[in-house]
Amino acid sequence: MSPRLIAFASLAASLLLSSVPALAHHGSNVVYDLTQSVTVSGTVTRFQFVNPHALIFVEVTGDDGEAVEWLVGLPSASGLGSSEGWTRDTLKPGDEITIIGAPARSGAPSLWTEQITRDGEPMLAERYTG
Repeated sequence: MSPRLIAFASLAASLLLSSVPALAHHGSNVVYDLTQSVTVSGTVTRFQFVNPHALIFVEVTGDDGEAVEWLVGLPSASGLGSSEGWTRDTLKPGDEITIIGAPARSGAPSLWTEQITRDGEPMLAERYTG
């Protein structure tokens, strides 16, 4: 094999292999069932306004009276800031919110956000698939 062919093959393999983690990361349909919607209401315990995805931790009381912490995935902080006007102070511990979202395929208490309301007012009302 010529040195040019070896160099080209190496470069092509490197590019292909380096793109696999990016595809896995942005495949929210792998982790969440985007064909289903679940509604939960609870109390914000933490809000992480970070990239690549902001996160809300919500304490939800189940039918059995037990509190369960749900992890709610959101788009990036930069996206929420630019398109929705959100900041790190948009949600605070103690806020009561209702979330509609796609449930985790694993059955874990986790959602990918479709809609969020606080005090009956919409805070986020667009399905993000990313």
